[in-house]
Amino acid sequence: MSDVLIIGAGIIGAACAWRLSQAGLSVRVLDRAAPGGQASQAALGVLTFHGRPDTMPKALRVLALKSSYFFPAVIEELQEAVGERVHFRQEGQLFLAMNDGDLPSLEETLNVNREEGAALERISIEEALRMEPNLNPEIAGALYAPNDAWVDNTALTQAFVRAAQLAGAIFEQADVTAVENGGGRVTGVRSGENRYEADWVVLSAGAWSGQIQGVPGVRIRPRRGQAYSVEGSYFQRVVHSPRGYIVPRGDTQTMLGATVEDVGFDVTNTPRGLGSVSKGAFELSPKLETSTFAGAWAGLRPGTPDDLPLIGPSAGRPNLIIATGHFRNGILLAPITADLVRQLVVGETPGLDLRPYSPDRASLKV
Repeated sequence: MSDVLIIGAGIIGAACAWRLSQAGLSVRVLDRAAPGGQASQAALGVLTFHGRPDTMPKALRVLALKSSYFFPAVIEELQEAVGERVHFRQEGQLFLAMNDGDLPSLEETLNVNREEGAALERISIEEALRMEPNLNPEIAGALYAPNDAWVDNTALTQAFVRAAQLAGAIFEQADVTAVENGGGRVTGVRSGENRYEADWVVLSAGAWSGQIQGVPGVRIRPRRGQAYSVEGSYFQRVVHSPRGYIVPRGDTQTMLGATVEDVGFDVTNTPRGLGSVSKGAFELSPKLETSTFAGAWAGLRPGTPDDLPLIGPSAGRPNLIIATGHFRNGILLAPITADLVRQLVVGETPGLDLRPYSPDRASLKV
């Protein structure tokens, strides 16, 4: 029997395992696949510490901004724990209006995020082109977010796994199908004929969280994201428009992303999806039209009806903690989510009002 069972070994589950193990608890992590093998691996690693009001609700912007204070320290702490440094590059991000129709959204993004304390500034088109010479010279406006960053999401996930293991956590491949309940509490989980008992259960199974029986009200749907990479280095930092984004990955590759599709649990790449990615990227940088294709991939993001993650106790089951539904922000929000889960399990008062993220919030009701 463990103190804590975690369902899901993606970046959220692995980060939770690390923090809970550090707190002296015995932790077992169960996943149907290898650690970090789903959305955590398919992400592009962009860390945006603010967002557009029309695509990022205020409560999510609050989490994103708080996460900006976590990341540099977490990278250092992981290096000390595992002996290797995760590639983390904090060179900012450009948000661009590609035409006059994009300008109102750009202006609203600037005003709202400044009011909330995010580092964001308007720059001239000439300055944007000096920063990134391969940009489309026909851009209509630009914002610069100096604190935004990029992290090697695959290496980060594996660093969380390794740090958790070194702290005592056990990772096991098991397809959890149900949570068992009794007396108003969770008593364990079931995987085939096997039953695992624990004092606490953390549900962090990403897009598959809604498939676990015995956890009513967890409304998660998979949302496919397709992306691809090209050979060569074209940009110094992430550049973003309302229709696409470009992410430099070291000196040898450039990543282009990404679709948002409601197609169930289908992770195939499609010509239509990759064509949409190309259209958004080529609008940002026509020079990419002659680049050399390097590879494509797809992942399933866990979406909720209101695009906010689920973080907190399950209604009526105080020892079942839900930590899922992070949609496009699992990499970004892993450190702060893990810290909040640790606080809940060890009985500390969370350092953030969790009501907007409650699994029992009104916006999730059918």
